[in-house]
Amino acid sequence: MSYGIGVAYRFSDSFTVSFDIYRTEWEDYTLTTEDGKKISPITGELADEADISPTHQVRTGAEYLHIATAYVIPFRAGIFYDPAPADGGSDDFYGFSCGTGFAKGKVLFDIAYQYRYGEDVAEYILEEFDFSQDLREHTIYASIIYHFLVQQKPYQITPANNYHK
Repeated sequence: MSYGIGVAYRFSDSFTVSFDIYRTEWEDYTLTTEDGKKISPITGELADEADISPTHQVRTGAEYLHIATAYVIPFRAGIFYDPAPADGGSDDFYGFSCGTGFAKGKVLFDIAYQYRYGEDVAEYILEEFDFSQDLREHTIYASIIYHFLVQQKPYQITPANNYHK
């Protein structure tokens, strides 16, 4: 089971900051074999013998909207702590992300970059070899959204340069 809570504060029509925390109960994540045994997919051990702890992800970020007469360009950035479950604790991962986009009429385009890293992670996988690794992960996300059935205009620009959904 996972659950979380977050808060966002909109300082103006163009600037928002947010924060959230999320908990995952990894000890509840089990596989049941054909003969009814519950196994931890994280360690491969019987669920009752696995030493798996919950993890807490923490994220914070901000978004600035450049609002022009005919379009909107968002600029986003954030940082995060995102631990992964491991035998006897967790593997700590940290990172940051940034992104931008373009919204005009019914079309929205977004692109984002995420950098995620962890030091001495995955030690429990090959314990007998005293193995661990340092992870550096680069990911790019992109999306294009087209709103077919928009009941209202996606953005109405007012003379004061404010937008309203």
